[in-house]
Parts: sequence; structure tokens; C-alpha cells
Amino acid sequence: MKKYTLAIIGLMLGGMLISQQLYSRSAYSPDGDLPGVEQSEKEIKVFPNPSDGRFQLTLEHDGTEKVSAKVFDITGKQIKDISEDLVREDTSVTAQVNLESPKSGIYFLRVSIGNKVLTKKIIIR
Repeated sequence: MKKYTLAIIGLMLGGMLISQQLYSRSAYSPDGDLPGVEQSEKEIKVFPNPSDGRFQLTLEHDGTEKVSAKVFDITGKQIKDISEDLVREDTSVTAQVNLESPKSGIYFLRVSIGNKVLTKKIIIR
């Protein structure tokens, strides 16, 4: 039973990482740009990481695209939608996140900006 559970979790993690890479690199053009999608060097910053379930999210963003953010556990189950907590400023988006008594482990923060998806691993002690 444990072998199957670990195999499924490994496949899910692999799928999440592959999908993230598909958004940043593409076979459609030699420079990796997706057709019709503006590429940039956006990075999600999470501090502190590892944390106790409370952390700050910061993302440089100066566009008008819709931004949403959700936290998932390692099985892919959505733990929290923090889209309503996002604060837009001139050049960034920030949020103070409290996962409210999470179990220790690995979680994923998925931020969607327009038609792009960025993922950041979060470790909860």
C-alpha cells in the first residue's frame, strides 16, 4: 500500500513540475516563448520559508492581468484560496498568508497571472 501511495504522490509532483516547465519553455519557438504569451522573469517570493504556516507572498507585477493564488498540499488538494487576500500595488502583489494550523510537510503555492502559472514550494515545520 505504501509503495503505491508514494508512486502516486511522485507522479503528481512530477506532473506539477512538468506543467510549470511547459509554461516557461515551449517547443513552438527556439527561444521558448509560447505563442501569444508574453514571457518574463517573474518570481514568487515567500518569507519565511520554511514557516509555521504564516508567511508573506510577494510577486513583482506591473500589468493589468488577473492574479489569483492558491495553496495545495502534496496530494494536490486545495488548502486555501488566497486570491481575495492579494494586495496590488504599482509594481507588485503581496499577501499575508495564514494557513491556520497546517500539518508539517510540503505545500505548493500556485499563482496564476493571466494565462501564466507560477508555482513555489512551501515547507511547513
